[in-house]
Order: sequence, then C-alpha cells, then structure tokens
Amino acid sequence: MCTLLVWKNLRPNHPIVVAANRDEFEGRPASDPMRLSEHPLVVGGRDESAGGTWLAVSEHGIIVALTNRRGAGRHDPAKRSRGRVVLELAQRATLDDIESAMRAEDTSAYNPFVLLAMDIKAGFAAQAGDDGLAIVPLSDGVHAVTNWSLDDQNHPKSRRALTLAAATDIAQLDDRSLVERLHLLLSGHAPGERGNDGGLCVHRPDERYGTRSSAVILLDRAGGARFFYNNGHPCENRMVEVSGLLRREDSARAGVER
Repeated sequence: MCTLLVWKNLRPNHPIVVAANRDEFEGRPASDPMRLSEHPLVVGGRDESAGGTWLAVSEHGIIVALTNRRGAGRHDPAKRSRGRVVLELAQRATLDDIESAMRAEDTSAYNPFVLLAMDIKAGFAAQAGDDGLAIVPLSDGVHAVTNWSLDDQNHPKSRRALTLAAATDIAQLDDRSLVERLHLLLSGHAPGERGNDGGLCVHRPDERYGTRSSAVILLDRAGGARFFYNNGHPCENRMVEVSGLLRREDSARAGVER
C-alpha cells in the first residue's frame, strides 16, 4: 500500500476512519477483499504472489495496514514478504498483543516498512528499516503515510497527502457522503499530468504501475467496521461495501456487493 490516511477521534460516531490506496505493478496478482482467516475473522485483499495482505480488519475491531518505507534500507527480494506480518498480526486478539508481537519480531527479516495498527481506543505506528524498529503511539488527529515515514513532510506525495487529509472535514457527513468524499480524495491527481508523484491516484502506464485498489474503513464506537472497496484506479471506478464479509453468515445473504 502506498497511501494510508487515518483520522483518529475526529468523528463523533467513528473513532477511527481509514482511507487507503494500494499502488503496485500490474503484473503482481492480487484478490479483492476476502476472509483471510476464519478464527478470528479477518478480512482484506490478498497478495497472490506472497500470500499476505496490505490492509486487514478483524472481527475484534482492529485494523492493521502497512506501506513500504523508502530511504531506510536497500530492497532485498530474498527477504520475507511484509504482507505476511500484517496478516499474522491482524489475527491477534488485542492491540496490546499486536504491539508485543511487533516488538518481538525480527524486523531485519523484512524490507523497510511502516505498519499501523489501531482499534477504537488506541493505535501505534511501527517503523522498521536499517535504523532498527521504532514504535510510537498514534495520537489523536490526522495522519498520513505514503512510502516514507509517518507524517513525513520532506517528500511531495507525503506532504500533499497529509495536507489533503487535514483539509477534509469528516465530522458532519453521514456515512455514505463520507465514503464518497474520501473516494474523491483518493481519486485526486497532482496538478498537471496524471501520474505525477505528488498525486494520490497514480497512473504510470509506461511502467505498468499505478493505483490498483482503494479502501475506506469506518470503525464505530462498538468496534464494528464498515468496509468499502474499489478495484482499480479510484478515479475510474466506484466503491462497493464488503462489510458483510465481517459477519458470520453467508456472504450472499450478507449483501456483499460485487
């Protein structure tokens, strides 16, 4: 995932709001959200190359997401898939369990990353690379991660993502209007040509690279999640709700849209 926006304790009915774009090469296969684990129930897209995920939400009301982290070490293709750690942590029962497991992880086995984990009460960011592992609490307010450190202000895309997120008033909209607003935010391009690295929706057809999917997740005060998903560039496709995957019933009866 390459753009991850979080609003913490800024909306009366939803302590956590997440909006995210996944940027990836077109040749890397991936599946739409599915049940990645039954006990506990964990839902997210699946990286069909390595078996992990970039964004997962569990029936315990926990969200775990990860982005690559540039400038923190050389990429080594022989290292373990970062998506595996997201899936493994998302199956933990509590945020404290996740943090303990993260601290015990040998992060040198992975290429550099920024991982965010949160529930309705708290959250943390774990940043790993050649500089080791740093875990910091996720404060109330707006946060953005692209391919750099949490809330980075030194790179155009990170700076733009944080500015756009901070300018988005999420407090007063109803759920559907909020999802539409965040979808529009994720669909935005930098001034000028599509594909400019400052834009949230990335188009690089010459490289066969770009935004492959988008997601919006709303956590309510009981820890229940509404999960909305868009396959492909958000500027060209609509979001559908897949929240039924987080209910223990048949997906068709749960009204999962496809």
